Formats: sequence, structure tokens, C-alpha cells
Amino acid sequence: MSDEAAIINSLDLGSSREVLDAQPGSPLDQLLVFLMDEVIARLQQKLVDYNINTSRLGLSQSLVPSVTNDAGQVRVALSAEFYWKFINEGVNGTEVSYGSPTWGPSPAGKRFKESILEWIPARGVQLPPQFKTFDSFAWAVMTNLRKKGIEPRPWFDDVVNPALAQFLQEPIERLFEQAITVSIVAPWQ
Repeated sequence: MSDEAAIINSLDLGSSREVLDAQPGSPLDQLLVFLMDEVIARLQQKLVDYNINTSRLGLSQSLVPSVTNDAGQVRVALSAEFYWKFINEGVNGTEVSYGSPTWGPSPAGKRFKESILEWIPARGVQLPPQFKTFDSFAWAVMTNLRKKGIEPRPWFDDVVNPALAQFLQEPIERLFEQAITVSIVAPWQ
């Protein structure tokens, strides 16, 4: 039996009221945390499928879910390193256009260069023989990226789509249906 089914099957009258009130720690909260973990696992697999390996903490490790209850509204969110959208939707270059959104001016030289210098060892790239230093190689990579852009790799869009909405909707509907049924039956017992 899946974790989601176990949560739904473990409902009692008290937890049914918790579901309907959507309180933190409730079966709904537990189910949403479980579902968000599944979404993250799917996103991480897509990063592997697209061979996306980034610098710093890594895009995969930066995926963080949150479930909050604000004034009776349950909100589910996912955060990631800022550059996730550049990989997902691509970046147009000065010579090549992928039809990507306009993201504004290219990153400032120092930050852009630091990111490239972190990316080089993260990808295991060896210094090509025509370059004397990693610094000069980083400038060449930056120039090439500005010209050629970055081709979209829709790792996020492949997961976060109408099929995901259906995946999330079904167990939540089952949870609420059972909670409502238990709450309605309770006064008659």
C-alpha cells in the first residue's frame, strides 16, 4: 500500500476534522508533503535525463518544497536556484535565437565569470590546450554563450504540466471525499 493510501486509510473522526480545517500536521499536510517529495523526485530525474549538472549547490539539491497554511488556505510551493528558468526555457544569443523569453541584459561580467569558473570543475571539464589559464577559458565560454545562447532543456515543463495537476488532484480528492464522508456519518452514529 502506498504512503498516500496509508494516510487516507488512517483517517478517524478527529483527523477528518483536521483535514477539513487544513491544519498543519493534518493528514492533508502529510499528503501534500509526500506529493511534493514525489514532484521533486520527478524533477531530479529530468535533470539527470537532460544531463543537467550545474555549479554551486547544484540545481537538483536546490529544489525545496514548502507547504504553508495561511488563513485557512493551504499553499504548496517549490523553490530552486534562480537559473532554473534559463535552463528550462533557454537563452537567446546574439547570433542564435531559440525563441526564448527575453531575460534582460546578460549577467554582469564578474558574477557570470564566477559561475563559469564554478561550472568548469563541476562538469569535469579539462583546460583545453589553446588556453593557458582557466580564467581565459572562462572568458571564452562566456563569449560563446553570449553569441550562441543556451538551447532550452524543458526539464521543469516536462514535469510541471496538466498531467502533474491530475496526479496531485486525485489523492487530494480521495482524502477530502473520505474526510467529508466520515464527518457526515459521525452525527448519525
